[in-house]
Amino acid sequence: MKIAHIDLSDASVEDFELDATALKLFGGGRGLGVALLRRNMFDGEPLEPRSPLAFSVGLLVGTPFPLSNRLSMVFRSPLTKTVAWAQTGGYAGSALAGTGYAALYITGRSEKLSYLIVSENGIKVVEAENLKGLDAVTTCSVLKSVHGDARVVAAGPAGERCVPIATVVNDMGRSSGVRHGVGALMGSKNLKAVVFKTPKNPPVVVKDHAWFTKLLKRLQEKLRRSSLLNHDKGLLALYGTPVAAEALGRNHALPVKNYQQTYIEGFELVGGRAMSSKNLLNRLTCSICPVSCRRETTGYGVRTEGPDYAQISSLGTNCMLLDLEKITYLTHMCYELGLDPIEAGNTIAVYSQLSDEGYVRERIGWGSFETMKKLLHDMAYGVGDGAVLGRGAHETAVYFNNPDASPSVKGISVQNADPRAEPAWGFINAVESFGGGVHIWVYPRLIRSFDELNVNTIYQDNSPTEQDIAEKVYLEQVWVAAADSLGVCAFSRLAFTPTDYVDGVNILRNLDLTVETLMDMGKNILAAERELNNLYGFDSTHDRLPRKFTEVEVPSGKHAGKKCEISRLLSLYYMTRKDQPISKLLSSLPRLS
Repeated sequence: MKIAHIDLSDASVEDFELDATALKLFGGGRGLGVALLRRNMFDGEPLEPRSPLAFSVGLLVGTPFPLSNRLSMVFRSPLTKTVAWAQTGGYAGSALAGTGYAALYITGRSEKLSYLIVSENGIKVVEAENLKGLDAVTTCSVLKSVHGDARVVAAGPAGERCVPIATVVNDMGRSSGVRHGVGALMGSKNLKAVVFKTPKNPPVVVKDHAWFTKLLKRLQEKLRRSSLLNHDKGLLALYGTPVAAEALGRNHALPVKNYQQTYIEGFELVGGRAMSSKNLLNRLTCSICPVSCRRETTGYGVRTEGPDYAQISSLGTNCMLLDLEKITYLTHMCYELGLDPIEAGNTIAVYSQLSDEGYVRERIGWGSFETMKKLLHDMAYGVGDGAVLGRGAHETAVYFNNPDASPSVKGISVQNADPRAEPAWGFINAVESFGGGVHIWVYPRLIRSFDELNVNTIYQDNSPTEQDIAEKVYLEQVWVAAADSLGVCAFSRLAFTPTDYVDGVNILRNLDLTVETLMDMGKNILAAERELNNLYGFDSTHDRLPRKFTEVEVPSGKHAGKKCEISRLLSLYYMTRKDQPISKLLSSLPRLS
């Protein structure tokens, strides 16, 4: 496996062989990307030409290990100014792994709009002035028609304009979970897209075919037994991530009206079962995945992927919109414009609250489809108040003189669930390195509402103490970081164990890992992120929730009167988490500045 350093300023490409020691310490994917940023210690502004953007794949991506398909993007966020990572599924990660590259480390800025072609034969920088102004979905389509069997990650108009909440799409229209403004970073580099040519013969060496066959049978049996992941009857397979809307709705834990409420009548209308009966066209899947949780849907004349629960909770319940076809259309519009639909939806919710309270001249109301369409367009193109909204929910609240309307941590909005109804969820958003952009299906074990979905949550055996929650949240962070370094879908942790992952890595990548060294890998990644954030000016004082959750009580419903106070949890967490300095562990990685 190798790393490519691509300097767009002069279109140069330099390859480096990746030392096995680095793989054992940090893995690939998120871990490798973070380690490369920490090794090279860029401390400038996120949108400077020298600011690095790493595309990386985990140790299991490109192998036959089930649910191993994640492509990671690691960078300093223009939205939060923290270190950030984004994960996307589909097929792009497997295509990159098949070329023999574990990571692309991109710096500099092209003189003209360009895109990258990555293949088994190397990497080329190609001029792309003809793509200027194209929406992200069309860009994917054009480049696939030009390059044939290829996967494309592309930015849209919002990325070209370096809008802080700009995202990228892949597989013609997929950006769920891709937050933190990676599209803006691509725009700052005059990079429209990255094309991964699908290899004919992916280079995978199986150490022991007989042992791998046994492992594969074991994993397949676990998937068959899973009430969530079984292809024919698992909840996530049948109803997708929107099944979360039903569980959270019944527990009065939804984001509603910019988190002013936790319950909305009719929440079932935007759940997974409603989608399956109303506007679902097909179940889609990702590389090496038998679950098929992705949804292809239709709405108001568009045929698209999604919406996932993340978009439903932000563009839907949080904006008081309970029409799946309208949410589908708005999600697709975000994909075309290259806007993060989660931050965009939550920002519109903030703007609606500001309008109600008189901080904004125009009264826009809640859940207006036409108004939301206009605001999304204005965000992408910087028109009127859209130029402010494109900076995200927090900056919008601050600009209009009501910072208490912000639902954000470290500059990015909390998504999916109200922390006052789900306190462990609030806590993980406070302490995660990149702020409030945590995805609920990455940390399902922290969600009490998911007990009814047969998720093994931290609440199932008993009522955890604050000490228990602090320890379990840190342990979940460690294992999530480790899983991200392997490139496996977060859902895999609902069925597989650390031993399963270790066996897969040792057989398929010829690494001698143990469960303990895999856990150390997760700890190393967290420590590297904390050191980068310290370099960027962040410390433990930034691990806090906004006043909206800590000082304002839930007004009604099951959780009436509750707040999410985490100061005691933070003290216990810092006593539990003891990051070790990692500078000596980085020597096996190349300097790429």
